[in-house]
Amino acid sequence: MSHPAFPSPPIQYLPAFVAAAEHNSFKLAAEQLNITPSAVSQQIKSLETRIGLTLFSRQGKELKLTQAGERFYQFAATTLMHYKQGWQGFADLYIAKHIRISMTDYVANRIVIPRLAEFVEQTGIQLDIHTSSDYQDLQANTLDAAIRFGTPPWPDHQARLLSEVDIAAVGSPGYLRQHPINNRRDWRKQTLIHTRRSLNDWQRVEQALGYPLNAKQHLWFDSYESAVQASKNGLGLMLASFPISEMDIRSGELQTLRDKRFASEEKFYLITKPNDQKEKRYQQLYNWLQQVFSEP
Repeated sequence: MSHPAFPSPPIQYLPAFVAAAEHNSFKLAAEQLNITPSAVSQQIKSLETRIGLTLFSRQGKELKLTQAGERFYQFAATTLMHYKQGWQGFADLYIAKHIRISMTDYVANRIVIPRLAEFVEQTGIQLDIHTSSDYQDLQANTLDAAIRFGTPPWPDHQARLLSEVDIAAVGSPGYLRQHPINNRRDWRKQTLIHTRRSLNDWQRVEQALGYPLNAKQHLWFDSYESAVQASKNGLGLMLASFPISEMDIRSGELQTLRDKRFASEEKFYLITKPNDQKEKRYQQLYNWLQQVFSEP
């Protein structure tokens, strides 16, 4: 047998009830909500009348929840918490002027952050930067965008090309002096640094040269930043991506091997989550990032 449906009380009564329940005081609840104690008392009375139950027992100045009040508080507090969380997510998605964006440490520290104040001044848009070397699924979290190195398509995301990419073997000046490469056999004396564990990028060099490198040692890192630091410290050769590593070459900390670069199939893209309300901001961000990537 089905039970009759009871209309739920208006949600606007819940803040006063929850605050009063948590403070055991109409006065303290009123201070929290910035209203008068009589307004809190009136809202509680209206709520009790609406549901037909007494939610507070009043014994002199002491205020306590009844058994029904305790049970009502449990889901009322949860309802308000979910409402606040849901509203914040909605506001971040459609109202807030900031953009939450993911990128690697290296791109953040070397490319974006040094010129971030310029972007904020030009657009008034705040960038909330999250650094990660892992693939970020924008649909599964609160991120709006990501700077991604790879090859599209990425389903359910819009991809805007930021920069073509060339790759080149690089090493510190000291390493290259101690480990010169003049012929095929010299590769056997090298230590090759890998910038990601999921893919052996040195295979592209082997394909371009037409023979295996047979290096004596391999060092694996899980971020581009770590690989760059390892190479600067003379631990081996790495495959650097250009244009983002141009500053390391100009500073003299790294040198390219014979100034030979290979075009990469992977490129840098700005990936965005579909959102009509933020599309104009995405375009402003894209225009600025294109300029930043072209002038590293």
